[in-house]
Amino acid sequence: MSALMVGQADAGSRPFSAEWFSAMRSGTAQPRPGNGVGTPPPLSQQQRAREQLQHSINNLGRTAAAVAAQRAAQEAARRAAQQAASNIPNGLGEGGLKVDVNPDTADWRGAKDPTQTTKDGHTTVSIEQTADKAILNWETFNVGRDTTVDFDQQANWAALNRVNDPNARPSQIQGRIQGDGTVMIVNRNGVVFSGSSQVNVRNLVAAAADISDEQFTERGLYIDTNGSQPTFTDAAGNVTVDAGARITTHEPESVTQGGGYVLLMGREVNNAGEITTRRGQTTLAAGEDFYIRKGAGTEANQASTTRGNEVASTWEAGSDAGTVTNEGLIVAREGDITLTGHDVRQQGVAMATTTVNTRGTVHLLNSASDAEGKVTLGNGAVTTVVIEDDGETALDNQRDTLIRQSAEMDALRDDMITGAFDNIGLMSDRRDQSRVEIVSGGDVVFEQDSLTLATGGQIAVDAGRRTHLNAGSELDVSGSVGVKVAMESNNVLINVQGNDQRDSPDNRDNGGLNNGDVWVDRRNLIFVPAGTGGYTEDRWYTAGGLLEVSGYLDTQGHGIGEWSAAGGTVLLGGSEVVTQTGSSVNLSGGTLDVQTGYVAKTWLKGADGKLYDASNAPASMLYTGLYQGYERVSERWGQTDAWRSPLIAPPRQLENGYTVGRDAGTLIINAPTAVLEGDIVAEVFQGERQNQAQDAGRDSYQQAQNRVARRGRLAVGQYGQYGLENAYDSDIRIGDFDDISEQLTLESDLSERLNTVWLDAGRLNEQRLGGLDLVSGGSISVENDLTLAEGGRLRLVSGQVAVDAAVTARGGDITLTNMLTPEGVNSATRIAFTDEDGNSELRLTENGQ
Repeated sequence: MSALMVGQADAGSRPFSAEWFSAMRSGTAQPRPGNGVGTPPPLSQQQRAREQLQHSINNLGRTAAAVAAQRAAQEAARRAAQQAASNIPNGLGEGGLKVDVNPDTADWRGAKDPTQTTKDGHTTVSIEQTADKAILNWETFNVGRDTTVDFDQQANWAALNRVNDPNARPSQIQGRIQGDGTVMIVNRNGVVFSGSSQVNVRNLVAAAADISDEQFTERGLYIDTNGSQPTFTDAAGNVTVDAGARITTHEPESVTQGGGYVLLMGREVNNAGEITTRRGQTTLAAGEDFYIRKGAGTEANQASTTRGNEVASTWEAGSDAGTVTNEGLIVAREGDITLTGHDVRQQGVAMATTTVNTRGTVHLLNSASDAEGKVTLGNGAVTTVVIEDDGETALDNQRDTLIRQSAEMDALRDDMITGAFDNIGLMSDRRDQSRVEIVSGGDVVFEQDSLTLATGGQIAVDAGRRTHLNAGSELDVSGSVGVKVAMESNNVLINVQGNDQRDSPDNRDNGGLNNGDVWVDRRNLIFVPAGTGGYTEDRWYTAGGLLEVSGYLDTQGHGIGEWSAAGGTVLLGGSEVVTQTGSSVNLSGGTLDVQTGYVAKTWLKGADGKLYDASNAPASMLYTGLYQGYERVSERWGQTDAWRSPLIAPPRQLENGYTVGRDAGTLIINAPTAVLEGDIVAEVFQGERQNQAQDAGRDSYQQAQNRVARRGRLAVGQYGQYGLENAYDSDIRIGDFDDISEQLTLESDLSERLNTVWLDAGRLNEQRLGGLDLVSGGSISVENDLTLAEGGRLRLVSGQVAVDAAVTARGGDITLTNMLTPEGVNSATRIAFTDEDGNSELRLTENGQ
């Protein structure tokens, strides 16, 4: 053992002192600065990160406060409703639950006659279903406050309760409805869930419209093959959920099961109560006729961004139908929330959540062909998809598969727009990320103090006319802050084979390391992109080039917090986009808090008699095997015994925790005319260890913990289902412009700024963007000095580019070009932007530099 020396290839191969090792065992060790781990205490880094990213943290706190306030208000409304006078009798009978006996409409099949019992002043009406689809016709279907309607059914069974009230009155639900399957309440005159009502079923459908027996028995909720006939027709009344009402679907028993749905349809639909659909869907649809088809995960509609049902509503021109409003609380953990109609108003709290197993989505939809349509996110409204860390983890290949599927589905998005289904957002989707999708044929308005949030996800807004952010509104796709990550997650175990040593032929042929288990540190790996050296795939090597370890990296599970730590994407689309002064788009990156822990080490025996850390052992050295300690070989018994001293080559190294910042996100302006005077929050936290350039072609999640984080990015161009596809003929300028947005209302005429995107240089400089990507089929000019953050990237793409000021991006990239390579399936065709005469000019004036 005394003959072995510790090699001096790098600082990481130095031995630790006996005093340090003793302290390590006792838990009082402090990492040595010489080992590159002498960072400030982890708590100080976490505190600095939280202070810098307080904006993001405050918005999460605002979401929690809004949910708590809504629940308190719901409880108060429920108590008041329970004490209010009621004119609905309990149980079966006139004015309550009355079976239809009219010969023209009476029909009762698939269930036994209802029975009634009363105990302690409470009435229970039981309906035992005998077939998978029951059709039950009622003269009135009113549930008294002290009544429970209990459907005895299987989970995959459905009961259609059709109301044929000769007095054309809406159904009043003041008591309870429960069942193990699907309960449908169909009353053309309307359905009202009062503040004292409580519904707990697998699925609930409440429709103030008609559905035929044939439709129900043969196709259920869904349209026929041609999609030409609506499922529900001729809505004559409204569906109302009063404050205090509770509608809940059954929670699935395992992660492999889906949840239930709540589907409310009427001429107008208003929710002021509380609707909860765990791993399911809540849909509020307003109109006269309703088309329903299956969403994501079904063979017929693979490209859908909606996990659940897609609903499109239609109405006659001039009709007063189509207003859908949420002013209460809708919660869909790992589920979807959809509001669709002519006038969509999200004025309450709508919250979905995302895990590694299931993402959450929110859809606010108006027909793209409805030029008078409107989607409004009201004053104080909170519309969020937040991260739910349920302890589940996933391998990287699961995320990679979702991203690959996303690209495949983008190509199919056009096929989804058929018949009434033109309420489809075309922004390129990422299925591993939360998504808030807003579509309107007219306007999309974010009113003062509204918050729209998708942590590390996507907010996609597509308006036919204008997208308008009022002062005080905020869109937030900032990354998760303070995600706890174990230090041990940096350890990667390699079982060395010949192919892993293919770039070190002497060691491959010698075989001294073959079949040995070797620990390497993933933070020190070297990335070699596909195409290098004739290889078609990306490769990862240990720092010295000895081992190619790509096949071993996907062996550890990662939580949803790691997936969502980078900032996401906000796309604002329309003929016009206005962001008023005082509005905000938060793109900030999040952080990982790496916990104090141990990094495993393996030492290799060099032919020169020295020891080398496997994480950075040079490929040029010949290795005779793994260091096991002092070895005694028994030739007689063919056995080798080893005694190892951690003073010579410690098997693990204690490292203090530290904080790592992740990249900020991107704001995309997909409009020919834009007035952009709102704030862009593009913050990132740079940890002390983040001192290396990023690996090209890798997203933030894939970057090692020592790579720098990039600030947020602004992009302007024509974006579609594949990403950046072309350009608008806009006049894009970076100069000195007075603010005009404070005076702009939704009705303000922007004809004087038609086809212009004028960006104030002073505002851009204050935002310290990490990237500015401007693409125009018209012209681009830089008239005032522009400075991007360190490492920033500026790309100006147009047939006419003029730079007449100083442009600074230290350590970054500046590109002026008239050539564009579209993203997606059109990437094989390059676009050359020219003027009408076929000429282009890229000009750096005497003032440009």
